[in-house]
Amino acid sequence: MRKLMDRRAFTLVTLLTALALLAGACGGEDEPAATTAAPATTAAPATTAAPATTAAPATTAAPATTEAEMTEPTEEEPMGPTELDVAMIMLGTKEEGWYATFIDSVHRVAEEAPHGLTITLEQIEEIPYADGERVIRDLAQTGDYGIIVAHSTYSDAVAAVKDDFPDILFAFSGSGNEPTGGNGYWIDVFIHEPAYLAGIIAGAMTQTNHISGVAAFPFPNVNGPLNAFIDGARFVATQMGKGDITFDVAYIESWFDPATAQEAAAAQIAAGSDMIYAERFGPFSAIEEADGVFGFGHFTDQLGLSPVVLTSAVARWDTAFTDLVDAWYAYHTEGVAYDAPMERIVYTSMVDGGSSLGEISDLVPADVQDGVAQAEAAILGGLLRIELKTDPIE
Repeated sequence: MRKLMDRRAFTLVTLLTALALLAGACGGEDEPAATTAAPATTAAPATTAAPATTAAPATTAAPATTEAEMTEPTEEEPMGPTELDVAMIMLGTKEEGWYATFIDSVHRVAEEAPHGLTITLEQIEEIPYADGERVIRDLAQTGDYGIIVAHSTYSDAVAAVKDDFPDILFAFSGSGNEPTGGNGYWIDVFIHEPAYLAGIIAGAMTQTNHISGVAAFPFPNVNGPLNAFIDGARFVATQMGKGDITFDVAYIESWFDPATAQEAAAAQIAAGSDMIYAERFGPFSAIEEADGVFGFGHFTDQLGLSPVVLTSAVARWDTAFTDLVDAWYAYHTEGVAYDAPMERIVYTSMVDGGSSLGEISDLVPADVQDGVAQAEAAILGGLLRIELKTDPIE
């Protein structure tokens, strides 16, 4: 049986006291920390990404027609669309966390039927960047889709197409893009807050004081959760008197390469790491082969993927997608012009619905789970603010 943690050094009171101290340190007005609104982001390498904003699209312009099915006008109800077909193109497959979370969010929003809309989603997988413009244009030319989401670094493709189809709302996501304005919206989510909560578990349970991460590229939306994860681990470990925490990250230079990610995790385990944040798929296979080593999921709730997973930092695109639907609906019913800001729209806060902590494994002791719940409540209540750090980990 695996030895989970040294219980003599940790009690619930210890963690709650530590969190109270941290809340006091982070709650000041002058602290440069992430707030419940979307903070400024750091530009990804080789891009000119502007600071994030939560501003919603707004100026007025002449109304335009819609491809969507229209209701018959009545005296009580103005004519408006009743259906919204959405197309989504992906660089990878829908099973990958980056895409799966967006698909899940669209389905949740569709169940809520905003504006009474029946929303459907068409998913097109494995579209290389070089084919992005052609595929997006082909989708737009069908006239079937009110919103086309290019869920990766497709800003160049969107920029080349969007002006030819002014009635369609286009969206693209993540680091490595550039803003297009108009009917092209750049959206993103940062999940540093739940990653911090996951770090609390790692810091409380590590036996070696060596914690690691396996990640794709040193981009802002990759580095944010990694930095928060280690901040949570280091703070709790310090309060428990466990000493310094060593943290290292292996950037595998790929969005999807499970074999390389597994090799990176195996090397980290061999070097003494016993808690690994899996920003990419692959590390869990290596972790399962080791004794006393545990992992943390990224973007989706990955507790069911492996018995070694303790919890996950989960992305939620519900608010982002709802804002896109609202902008599309306002354009087609009120003539409100598409007016995407010339900067990335980032949804970062658990309060704003941009992220959440996944289910926690029963392997995590009850008092640690209680402490994490207290920290989560402090974040949601505005008492604990987690700084968003997007610099690469050396």
